[in-house]
Amino acid sequence: MTEETLLKIKEAEVDVEGALARFCGNSALYEKFLGKFLQDDNFKKIGDAVEAGDSQEMLMAAHTLKGVAGNLGLNGLMKACAEMVVQLRSNSMEGALAAYPTVKEYYGKVCEAINSMEGIGG
Repeated sequence: MTEETLLKIKEAEVDVEGALARFCGNSALYEKFLGKFLQDDNFKKIGDAVEAGDSQEMLMAAHTLKGVAGNLGLNGLMKACAEMVVQLRSNSMEGALAAYPTVKEYYGKVCEAINSMEGIGG
């Protein structure tokens, strides 16, 4: 990996070592799932739910994205989604909407990091 890619991974709070442990050290499989992450539509579902004011859909999509992010070691995104889920489960739409910019920020960082990886996006 290039220095630039490593910096992007660090900024996105990606735990590559932990994720590789969950993938039994199979880096090719991990890279395959990172590529599939880019096709996942749960972030879009969150955005659509934010626009529609649909807290149920927002909760389902944020919870799913949190799990996917956690399995892939995307810790910054996972934590941001977890905060949104906590707010929604507390019936705080205001809190969930306040958490959305952080989810959006980490999602962008993660996608940028994945796209910079050789063999996946770069």
